[in-house]
Amino acid sequence: MSDTRKRFEWRGAETQYRDVLASAHGEELRWLVSRERIQDTVTGKTVTRSIIRHPGVCVIVPFLGDDRIVLVRQYRYTIDGELWELPAGTLHGREAGGRVIATETPEACAARELLEESGYTAARWDKVAEWYAMPGGHDQVVHLFFARGLAAGEHARDEGEVIVEARPFATADLERMIARGEIRDAKSLVGLFHALARRPDGLRIA
Repeated sequence: MSDTRKRFEWRGAETQYRDVLASAHGEELRWLVSRERIQDTVTGKTVTRSIIRHPGVCVIVPFLGDDRIVLVRQYRYTIDGELWELPAGTLHGREAGGRVIATETPEACAARELLEESGYTAARWDKVAEWYAMPGGHDQVVHLFFARGLAAGEHARDEGEVIVEARPFATADLERMIARGEIRDAKSLVGLFHALARRPDGLRIA
């Protein structure tokens, strides 16, 4: 496979928008929109792209025993509706050179978000996957963790975050919810596919 990264050179980047969220940790830079000019050194042509620069996201599959997984039911302003989701959140970040650089580890973010959204802490953490959420438009990396040995704690949700409930579901029920289209959040579906496929009987959606 050729390394095309050597082919392209960035000629400039202009930050057009910064998304800053007020939280219990102070003001957090969540992402920015950057208009960037990139030259193809082979053809000599320059393209301009608006790119969302992001510090990354952690998604957590919280296991209560071997057969139950905790989901949260969250209201999302963008769709004006509620979704069943796995606990998740954005890494703390700072702006540097037109990018957003994470200022905490994915492990620290995962532990913080699990407690904030579900009210649980975990004794054991395993990172099982990572992927780009939508590389055509932004550079957000999603880090997936399995959390086990859960203990109930005290949740502390961010300002404006609306989580209606958090509760465990049997894995068989989750398969049925997926089949019926009741879980529609992409990062949660990917996380659940990883979790359900690792069972002895595998993943069964019909």
